[in-house]
Amino acid sequence: MSTSLILFISAAGVIQAILLAGLLYFHPRSDRSVNIFLSLHILTVSIFMLMPVFQYLFSWQSIIHLIPFQFLIGPFLYLYVRSFRGPIHWQKQWIHFLLFAAVMIVMYVFYYPWIKKFPGLKEPSEEILLAPLTLIIVILRNLQMLFYYLLARQALSRYQRSIQHLYSETSRINLSWVRWLLNGFLFLIITVFVLVYFITTHPENFGLFILINTAIITPYIYLVAFKGMGQPTLWQLQPGKTKEKIEHEIIEAEMVETNQEQVKQGISIKGLPETKATEFITAITRLMEQEKIYQEPELTLQMLAEKMGIPAYQASQVINEGMNKSFYDLINGYRVEEAKRLLLDDKNKNYTILSVGFEAGFNSKTTFHTVFKKFTGLTPTEYRERNKSLVDS
Repeated sequence: MSTSLILFISAAGVIQAILLAGLLYFHPRSDRSVNIFLSLHILTVSIFMLMPVFQYLFSWQSIIHLIPFQFLIGPFLYLYVRSFRGPIHWQKQWIHFLLFAAVMIVMYVFYYPWIKKFPGLKEPSEEILLAPLTLIIVILRNLQMLFYYLLARQALSRYQRSIQHLYSETSRINLSWVRWLLNGFLFLIITVFVLVYFITTHPENFGLFILINTAIITPYIYLVAFKGMGQPTLWQLQPGKTKEKIEHEIIEAEMVETNQEQVKQGISIKGLPETKATEFITAITRLMEQEKIYQEPELTLQMLAEKMGIPAYQASQVINEGMNKSFYDLINGYRVEEAKRLLLDDKNKNYTILSVGFEAGFNSKTTFHTVFKKFTGLTPTEYRERNKSLVDS
């Protein structure tokens, strides 16, 4: 394959990555404290495409200077997901950069002096590609990326569970697209494993493998940049709250969830007398069934706690440990029951599905359909059709 073609494709990919990372970071709607990690993730992923450019402009030995930076790909992705929870303090994250520093030292102390024994080569020889230290570094890099994929996935799951303890409407903050991002990253990891195998067994096709790698990375970078650009953070959606306040709320929600898993049966709430817990459950039930506060589309745990006159963490404890539900499921369960009642009420037979959803407390047709099907196994339309005889009677 033409060297100039490989060089052109790789250089174009790197330039696009730099532009997209800059656009993501400097976009007017960007939360830079969050998107800085996604931008750095994009830049470090693009190192795979930068290698042939370095090789052409300098020498294949110059690639060694880039290899340690590949050990930052996983940490930056994890810190991006972790930053949804609250502000990231760089000085407290040093542990995620230890392997990067260690590999850099090893490369300069042991590896770089050794490869100087192979001057005049245009590409790494088979002896270099199959050297024990080369294989150890490549395998270690891939395993590290897999480890951070799992760590990021765990952090995302905890975050999504936490916001369901705090908010009744999560369509704008559920970050479901980040699962696609993580799945895309997993696909990249698998691809790198496969390409490394073929590069070591068929070094004569090195250029083709670089082209394949670039073809896979480029759409991933575009998806990451454009999706990340339109994703609001919790504090952007709630301008009255600071990042530290939201982080504190999420930490409390995580603690309550941990306590819930330890509760075996009954309504004995940790830190609350049983009579007090029962009193709070009764108060919540009254607010739902008599005042129907679930009809407020943007209802939050904090709003519920204020109506009850108790701290938010206590309201969360009561709901999670006493009623064995998340705040999200509690509120939307009432909304679905209200929607079912409205759908079967003869007075509402001319109501549109969207009107019923709004009346029940949902704020969009998509959310209404999704939540209704989660609780009933049917869409609102299917539910109305199956019970049409009741409406017409």
